[in-house]
Amino acid sequence: MTFNRYVAIRMVIELIGAVSCAFQLLRDDSVAALAMSGAIALVWIAGEVWVTLIFNRTNPRTDELSDQHQHAAFRFAFLTLVAVMSAVGFAAVLVSLYTRTYVQFRPMFLPTMAMLALAVADARYLWLERGGAGGDDED
Repeated sequence: MTFNRYVAIRMVIELIGAVSCAFQLLRDDSVAALAMSGAIALVWIAGEVWVTLIFNRTNPRTDELSDQHQHAAFRFAFLTLVAVMSAVGFAAVLVSLYTRTYVQFRPMFLPTMAMLALAVADARYLWLERGGAGGDDED
């Protein structure tokens, strides 16, 4: 398994984790929602363990371009997360001022955004690798 395939599988697994968090975020009022979120989380955990066992090398890529792509991808994901959280917070303030009601976010909002940020970082890394290496993975 190449490193880029590992990152692609990890991205899919992180999206499953984000779906789990989002499901709990949207339907946290019942035991069925908790059970469904738990089942999706178990699939996510099993996927992470499977990918780790399949791809059990400690340092798979050490070339400088790949390191730069990883740094750029995580920086992009972090800035995107900060921008989205700022926009959501600003919108909540505007809604509060307009409607004179208190806007409160559910506790699963932040884990959902964090899991999506991890998936965005992996997607950005794969996009940079494809653009930088012409789609060929030499590992």
